[in-house]
This record gives sequence, structure tokens and C-alpha cells, in this order.
Amino acid sequence: MIERARAWRRLATPWLLLAMGAGLGGCVQAPPVQRPVVVVEHPRSPLEGHPHLLAAVRAIDAQIAQLRAARNGDDGFGGHRGRALQLALQARAEVYRAAVFADRHR
Repeated sequence: MIERARAWRRLATPWLLLAMGAGLGGCVQAPPVQRPVVVVEHPRSPLEGHPHLLAAVRAIDAQIAQLRAARNGDDGFGGHRGRALQLALQARAEVYRAAVFADRHR
């Protein structure tokens, strides 16, 4: 009798382990949870929607490029080129601020 019990245990142990593993979800797994899709909006330039202000900024950029290219030694036109460059940069900043103001007050 003891011999039969030992033989049954030896034969049944692998099948019991397989059955227990299948019952615990060893064969079927749930799909992984997906994260929600996040839509990233790129920041919009305040100049979009204002074609005249955009044209003004482009013209000022061209002026700045010309002023930076016009070097005449270290003095640079008696300091007037530097002052003109400073004023052009200030004008560009003012046009940008105007576009921001227009967007906020629509």
C-alpha cells in the first residue's frame, strides 16, 4: 500500500504542478495596459495670424543682417552703425510685443 502511494505521488506530481500553473494564469495573460495618448501642442508663434507684423519682422531681420555685415573697421561708421543696430533690435522686440498684445486681446 505504501509502495502504491509513493508511485502515485511520483506520477502525479508533474501533472499537478502543470495544472496549478495553468490555474494561476500561466497560460493566459492579460494584455498590458496602454497609456492614454497625449497630444503635444507645439507653441504657436504670436506672429502667426498677423501677416503684416510678420512682414515687418522679416524686413527688420534683413536690416539687422545688413547692419551686421557693414563693418568699417573697429569704429564702424562713427558709432552710428551700432546705434542703428540697437534700434533695429528694439524695433523687432516691439513688433513681437505688439503681436503678443493683439493675441491676448482678441
